Amino acid sequence: MPERDQSELSRARAALDARDWPVARAILERALAERPDDIGVALLLQDAELGAAGTEAQRVVERARERAASEGGFLANLLAARLEPERPAALAHARAAVSASPQNPWGHYAEAFLLAAGGDWIGAQAANARALELDGGHRAAARLEAAILARAGKLEAAIIALRAWLSAVEADPRIAPATRAGARLDLAQLLVLAREEEAALAELGRLPDEGGPEIRRACLEAAALQGLGRPAEALAASERAAAADPDALVPLVQQALLQQHHLRDPEAARALWERVLSSEESRAGLGHLVETLRARIARERGGGGTP
Repeated sequence: MPERDQSELSRARAALDARDWPVARAILERALAERPDDIGVALLLQDAELGAAGTEAQRVVERARERAASEGGFLANLLAARLEPERPAALAHARAAVSASPQNPWGHYAEAFLLAAGGDWIGAQAANARALELDGGHRAAARLEAAILARAGKLEAAIIALRAWLSAVEADPRIAPATRAGARLDLAQLLVLAREEEAALAELGRLPDEGGPEIRRACLEAAALQGLGRPAEALAASERAAAADPDALVPLVQQALLQQHHLRDPEAARALWERVLSSEESRAGLGHLVETLRARIARERGGGGTP
């Protein structure tokens, strides 16, 4: 990226992060007028418009739809796809963008992202591969590729891809700090799954103080510490996660397992499993059912054995 563009977008990023929407819009509108084909600038400008709209954000969505319907073309459909809440309609906009400019990787990426969001990972992989064929350094497609690899169980490849992405976007003002933090949390989770707990803790340590949801951060820290055989520290991390979201089940399950299998406190474990079970009537969902089943088995075994 040219130094002038980098400086300009850095000022826009600072304004966006400070929620100074008028300043961000002014910078980005000027940048887009100078570089009308710069999709990254167009996306940031759309973010600024959404922020400025506040509770009237639906109007921004409606204007994007209207522009796509009246103008057609690549950019109008790409921006409409990004905001459209109904996935079939969003996918139609993305495919219209691809038809309008099949050599632009952003349209293929948009299609891939929406397919992945709808659970069609095979279709997402094919569309994302087309984006990367057109631009091997496409930052959004590279990020999605890491997710596709992780979904396929290719942990090592996903870890390599995510590390490469984080390195590539470290100083890129087009990437929001929250997006980088989320990617680092994803990397830490993959490292825990790969039994690389020390590396996972190192990645968590690189997060800023406000880097990502505290509950996820603390749960990952607890899992890594547990894997390293440091149950007391793992319990403290899991307790921080529970404090961040008192209604979450995962920290309670973590604590129960630590008390039951590592700290050898069956009474504490039983009390924690009871807390998990007590939420059964008020909440639903597959994840909750799995966790409550684990709790029920553990309780029936009297706090012993593997839940």
